[in-house]
Amino acid sequence: MKKLRGVFPVVLTPFKEGDQSVDYNMLDKHVDYLLESGAHGLCANGSTSEFPLLSDQEAFDVAKRIIARIDGRVPIIVGASAPSTWKTIEFAKMGEDLGADTLLMLPPYYFPLNDEEIYKHYELVSQNTKLPIMIYNNPHTSKLDLQPELIAELAKIDNIAYIKESSGLATRVHDIQALAGENIDIFIGADNIFFDALVSGATGVIASSGNIVASFMIEIYDLIVNKKNINEAREKFQKLSPLVTFVDGSPNFVQVLKTALEIMGRPIGSPRLPLLNLTGEKLEKLRNILENLKLAK
Repeated sequence: MKKLRGVFPVVLTPFKEGDQSVDYNMLDKHVDYLLESGAHGLCANGSTSEFPLLSDQEAFDVAKRIIARIDGRVPIIVGASAPSTWKTIEFAKMGEDLGADTLLMLPPYYFPLNDEEIYKHYELVSQNTKLPIMIYNNPHTSKLDLQPELIAELAKIDNIAYIKESSGLATRVHDIQALAGENIDIFIGADNIFFDALVSGATGVIASSGNIVASFMIEIYDLIVNKKNINEAREKFQKLSPLVTFVDGSPNFVQVLKTALEIMGRPIGSPRLPLLNLTGEKLEKLRNILENLKLAK
């Protein structure tokens, strides 16, 4: 199987106004927009997709719809995260049945787990799927911060191939590389440091901000990885930095992204309750950032 590389937007889930059911026609349009922007691949049922707010059937149907719309044009990562090992295995089998290329997987959340418990979880899941696994380290939501030493041990498990590193610490790329070497490829999950991570040798970006500025991020990726033009990439990143920092620096990142698309003239609906639309000072700040980037309509 070809290794994953590049910029992978985490697809937002559109909801209809009123009953807040999934808007599958709008989902098709948004996937088309991301592919037209040049995305190297897509990620379904991630945090940005509001996966904790989807029913199991909705998660299945959303991933199925995205995979059908992609139609083999780019790779697809499907989220398979749950509070228990057995539920995670269930989601992993779902992803496998749907035709996912890779599974994105948080450690079980809610209970505070030690390293032995986290290792056992990934070991058992890996024994129950043929697909490559991308470990998802997101201490801001899971409340577990997987340290580089543990990542290096997990990387020895056969089908653990990637990590999405979302701690926001730029040093993590160096630390994981030093301990795990070529056993695992690193995707950065913190958009505000994706320039630094790519320069340090990260394989790609699992990008929330890719929903609104995929083409900008892909251009920066190309300058760093393919053209080796770090100075021009830095200049372009500095222009984009206020936006990706606002997205990633906010606990309201889903609301920020959906509001941004509204301002850009590409509305895909509100977030699902209990999440509320962006208002007040945050809304005005976002509008100003988008106007400065000439993205506001």
